[in-house]
Amino acid sequence: MDHNLSKGSGATSLSVFLFFVVGSTTALADISSAWAETWVCPRPGQADLYTDREYPDCRQLGEAKTYSPLERSPTLRPQHVTPVPSVPRASRSYSPSQPPHRKPVPFQDVTLSLPLLSIGQDRVGSITGSWRGYVAQLAVGYKADGKGPEVLGDSNLMLGSALSFRTAVAVATKAVGYDPRYLTVRLLVPTQLDGPSAGGIFAVGIAAALLGDSIRPDICMSGTIELNEEIQAVGRLEDKMNACRDLRKTTMIVPDALDNSHLTFTGAERSIQVIEVHTLGEAYSAATGQVLRHVP
Repeated sequence: MDHNLSKGSGATSLSVFLFFVVGSTTALADISSAWAETWVCPRPGQADLYTDREYPDCRQLGEAKTYSPLERSPTLRPQHVTPVPSVPRASRSYSPSQPPHRKPVPFQDVTLSLPLLSIGQDRVGSITGSWRGYVAQLAVGYKADGKGPEVLGDSNLMLGSALSFRTAVAVATKAVGYDPRYLTVRLLVPTQLDGPSAGGIFAVGIAAALLGDSIRPDICMSGTIELNEEIQAVGRLEDKMNACRDLRKTTMIVPDALDNSHLTFTGAERSIQVIEVHTLGEAYSAATGQVLRHVP
């Protein structure tokens, strides 16, 4: 038997009990009362512990019809084994809005232009530093062999931005219900980019490509992306607003994690509307005018 049992007299009696269950299926009708005295204790990374004593985090085995130890017996033919559907433990998180992964329908590569906001180092004695707005090319495609995700960036993508880009791929695919194993994502940036502040616009762009939506031509964005789909704070937003203006954008999407109320007045002076967001869904709606949803 491939069961781990507790030590002592209780283990001996339970071993005899399980032997009779495997040796004769007709015995189940006669020993149903014994099941009520058997406990199953889950152990992460190991086989479950079956014992005749109650321990914390253990559950009572219940009637014989709810469990069949014949699944673990190598002496029986496969046709005698009745599959038992697995039930998620209470400790596992599960959301009915996330359907099981399925092979998605192939699609043609989609290329989007993403506005990125870059800032340089502060100059000594200066309140603000240098800034620059430029456009990156994001390409999202179908990976037929299902061995993805394939995440590619050019040599201008520094470590901080590369990690943020990978996080954006994971968050965006989960948000729209797309299996990332069938995805190729490529990013081309015209100059060196470092730091996580473009993670939010990366996630918006990937989701838009998968959903077939367009990003508004008048927006720019700065904000990190977290695995829980939150858009988190970044620094030097006033300098980035200047970069946004250089790109001739009129709307700037920023995180609401900090007190950015002053940005509204700064934006008004520069003819830029400021939209504060907290989640990827809010950022997506602001950037595309569409609702973040699952792929068909």
